[in-house]
Amino acid sequence: MGPSIQLANTEIFEQMYARYLENPNELDSSWHHFFEALDQQEVPGVYEFRMDEQAPSDLRIYHLIQAYRTYGHLMAQINPIATHQKQLPRQLQLKSLGFHESDLSKDFPTCGLLSADRAPLSKIIETLQSIYCGKIGVEYMGVLNPELETWLQEHIEPSRFQVQLSIDQKRMILQHLNKSELFEVFLHTKFTGQKRFSIEGGETLIPMLASTLETGSALGLKSYVIGMAHRGRLNVLSNILEKSYADIFSEFEEGYIPQSFEGSGDVKYHKGFSSKVQLINGQKVEVYLTPNPSHLEAVNPVVEGQVYARQILEGDDKKEKVVPILIHGDAAISGQGIVYETMQLNDLKGYSTGGTVHLVINNQIGFTTLPQDSRSTHYCTDIARTFNAPVFHVNAEDPESCVYAVNLALEMRQKFHCDVFIDLNCYRKYGHNETDEPAFTQPIEYQLIRKKKPIREIYRDDLIQQGVLERKMAEALEEEFKQSLHHALDEIKIPKQTTPPPEPKPDEMKLLKAYKTAVSKETLVAVAERLSQIPENFSIHNKLKRLVRDRLAMVNEGKPIDWGMGETLAYATLLWEGRHVRLSGQDSGRGTFSHRHALWMDQEKERAYYPLKHLKEDQGRFDVINSLLSEYAALGFEFGYSSVTLDALVLWEAQFGDFCNGAQVIIDQFVSTAEQKWSQKVNLGMLLPHGYEGQGPEHSSARMERFLSLCGNDNMLVVNPTLPAQLFHLLRRQVIAPMNKPLIVFTPKGLLRHPQCVSEISDFEKGTFQEILDDPKKPSNATRLILCSGRL
Repeated sequence: MGPSIQLANTEIFEQMYARYLENPNELDSSWHHFFEALDQQEVPGVYEFRMDEQAPSDLRIYHLIQAYRTYGHLMAQINPIATHQKQLPRQLQLKSLGFHESDLSKDFPTCGLLSADRAPLSKIIETLQSIYCGKIGVEYMGVLNPELETWLQEHIEPSRFQVQLSIDQKRMILQHLNKSELFEVFLHTKFTGQKRFSIEGGETLIPMLASTLETGSALGLKSYVIGMAHRGRLNVLSNILEKSYADIFSEFEEGYIPQSFEGSGDVKYHKGFSSKVQLINGQKVEVYLTPNPSHLEAVNPVVEGQVYARQILEGDDKKEKVVPILIHGDAAISGQGIVYETMQLNDLKGYSTGGTVHLVINNQIGFTTLPQDSRSTHYCTDIARTFNAPVFHVNAEDPESCVYAVNLALEMRQKFHCDVFIDLNCYRKYGHNETDEPAFTQPIEYQLIRKKKPIREIYRDDLIQQGVLERKMAEALEEEFKQSLHHALDEIKIPKQTTPPPEPKPDEMKLLKAYKTAVSKETLVAVAERLSQIPENFSIHNKLKRLVRDRLAMVNEGKPIDWGMGETLAYATLLWEGRHVRLSGQDSGRGTFSHRHALWMDQEKERAYYPLKHLKEDQGRFDVINSLLSEYAALGFEFGYSSVTLDALVLWEAQFGDFCNGAQVIIDQFVSTAEQKWSQKVNLGMLLPHGYEGQGPEHSSARMERFLSLCGNDNMLVVNPTLPAQLFHLLRRQVIAPMNKPLIVFTPKGLLRHPQCVSEISDFEKGTFQEILDDPKKPSNATRLILCSGRL
């Protein structure tokens, strides 16, 4: 649609609507009914009312165009295993739009859709169907962003959404389809009966990802962080991240022992990888595939945290250099709540990564469950509507449309900084895995699938017919790639080592080593004085004013230092040394128990002020964030963030310690196992308020026993500190010590203001963290020593 014509039409409707609001009775009844129905709409931009056939012709045509823009995707030819003809939905039926069959041959105004001012209704509808009901279905109306809607219309309507690719782009698609399918076939024949979670039936994903890297590079992207479950992961590792085929084949061999790190490892289709990928345009981009267990969508917040951290490190303030790509399964994206939690981060301060590209491998089945049994929504991507994210529905058997859609989606993400979804409708050639028999539960569907020609062959034959490719050349390329796989298989060298790697020497065991964490009196005084400075014209709460005065006296006058000040001094001294500190959680700015006050709020103007951000010019970055009401996604985000910023103090604080229940998947699958399973260093700290304080059993215990049961192979530190100086040294130690281990801290509630839970300033100037505090009142005749943790 031409923008000038569209603008003119918009002005007419706006003028008519203004008149309707002023005096509805002045308008023709058809206009009156139109605007009356429009006012009743709950969702802006969604047209769901019936059109009176007596309405003006230009009004009916405008409504017809809007109806196809809104509902045309329901008729798009996106399902490669469709068994039924689609029925025209009520919203697109002539009668609902105010027309009759006899109107099809009559001329109507085109409202800018066609170059001619008037055309037969049949021609107008045929044009709309070619745009919105072809091989790409698009949901974008009603996303509360008129600029985005107009932008997309200008990209797809003049061209009738016809994909125009160069010969080189077409050959690139075929090359990646070759790699994708032939790689899977090779594994299937050489490693019979082994699980690999093949991408066959959806192998178009590989040229889509390859095109994403190329298009993204042209749009200024430098890094990509990918999160995905196991289906297709081996293919992505080899054909996108360029992990060597020989290395992948090695992992299928009996007796394989991972040589890259010491630990238990995990199955090959859970592992991560990173590489610098050489693009066709000569540029190199960094691609990271984050490890992920079988908790399919658990990786989502981890990826977002990693991207956010990389954007900070690379100075990517506009969020246009690093992009997250999340690859979902259709059943998982609609069934797992972590998807919603993660998407809720998108526009939040301290979390927003500038938009995520979501690719859904829509196999139209989850394990053995069909869509009608696994979701209540029409599309598996309907969560996108909640967040006003556009969705492209594509057919895997039309690779060119798929590539075109993902390029458009990436361009949209870069321009509007929104999430965009590509729903890749495909199928699984085999069952849930290669040892599964899908005909047990889906006999009819798999009768159809077994008759299908591979996507690679469909596209290859299409290119030959177009004259883009000669059959001999195509066959030669296929044979060349097969030979390269055979050569890679011949290169496999299975290590003869049958015993685990040797244990580290004692002097390498640094977990309990003492580190210098004390700070000079001069520095403590300097940070205390700056922390106590109240900005001019800032109306601070009276209670806070007293607290600020008392905290300064703790350092300057030698008064006992309480928990809140001990913690604040830890952050302040690290920032003073140029370290980065990030703390997030529910109410973390003030602190659940009003002990922290890292955030001050002007009582008259509600302006925020963070004292820890104003220590000195060259101090470290300080972020304190009141998170969304989430544990699962919030902790996953911080885990991802801390895995990138190993020299920073990154803390997640539970509102109450037992709330870590909601993040148990992250604790089990990432925090406690990062080093052993994924060879991943992480510096994450968790603050879990703990202690029975008369508030009932719900918020009494942070479940020390659970964390202790997860300890093994020096994987993390679990600490129950009982003095402010202990917490001070502990938090500083977490950054100063070089070993990068997760830190679980059981923070107190009742001890926060207990008169005996205090430390002297000298405790901060000397010493270090003490693993065990001896009883200051030693019994004279002890016969038994009991080790316990918690409060008795």
